[in-house]
Amino acid sequence: MKDSRIRIAIFLTAVALWLAGYGGAVRAEPPKGLGDLKLLHALQGKEALREINRLHGKEVGGEDGYVAHYEKEGAVAMLYLAQASSTAQAARQLKQMSDRIRRGDSPFYHLKTSKRGEITLYSALGQGQIHYFFQRDSRVLWLAVDAPVAKRTLGALLERP
Repeated sequence: MKDSRIRIAIFLTAVALWLAGYGGAVRAEPPKGLGDLKLLHALQGKEALREINRLHGKEVGGEDGYVAHYEKEGAVAMLYLAQASSTAQAARQLKQMSDRIRRGDSPFYHLKTSKRGEITLYSALGQGQIHYFFQRDSRVLWLAVDAPVAKRTLGALLERP
């Protein structure tokens, strides 16, 4: 009886260590394509977060992320993903971005809000592109995309889990 408890304890410890190691190894991966656009290159992890922080001019507090560049036949899109520490933190980040655009304190303008199922989707114009941003659980996503491919690219992104 004592041997079986020890074996079970060892087994459960091994499973817990394996799961802890697996969870730590999982990182945000950009999609290989968005609609017709193909992934050309991406920054991931700390390097991506440094770029996202640089664009914001401050620390956004992400735990993981990526910055992905997509292109096809001259059409371009950039996808930024920042993994927040919680769903609440992601919601605060989204609110800060939309409030800043609403105040006119950013290079973006013409802010709109819509619902896509459970997702509150924000869109804005600026820097020659259409910008969409939204929250999915504890992830904040920002898509900067050329107008001719915007709807198709956004649709492909929203279809992803």
